[in-house]
Amino acid sequence: MTDRDLQQKRIIAALIDIGVAIAISLAFMIVGLVLGVGIGAATDGSGVGGYVPRILGFLGSILSLGYILGRDIVAGDRSIGKKLQDIRVVTTAGAPITFNESARRNGIFAIGAGLGFVSATLTLIPCLGDAVACMLLPLQLLGFVVSVGAAIYEILQITQQPDGIRFGDKTAGTRVIR
Repeated sequence: MTDRDLQQKRIIAALIDIGVAIAISLAFMIVGLVLGVGIGAATDGSGVGGYVPRILGFLGSILSLGYILGRDIVAGDRSIGKKLQDIRVVTTAGAPITFNESARRNGIFAIGAGLGFVSATLTLIPCLGDAVACMLLPLQLLGFVVSVGAAIYEILQITQQPDGIRFGDKTAGTRVIR
């Protein structure tokens, strides 16, 4: 496989993994809203239905953040995207990576999800949590912009560096192989 083939596979794998992380969050959000409306309509208005979406949003944010950080080890020592593209991440010595290395490698992409987790956690606190979570919205948007900027930078590193090693690979001491 040429370097160009590997680069293309890495980019496709990254897009698949982004889709998985978004799907996790959306699934929990949609189920939470559906259950929240159903429970809210079935009760006397005591507010129980209002917490179901918050709890499921919190759980979805944990799973999404966990997937972003540990994605390179979830599906047989590789991400779902890498598994579908038949590539894997190894240490520079060629050994399988650990969660710690995966988290260091993907941490820059987790900024937005991390702020989303903080916001989802705060919404579990009655009244005060809502106000603080609303104030965090600009930070969440900034985190999203940083994550998108990091993705663009990392793609440029993959395509422009002769060895295809991106910043996350340098930080974690890893490389992607077929």
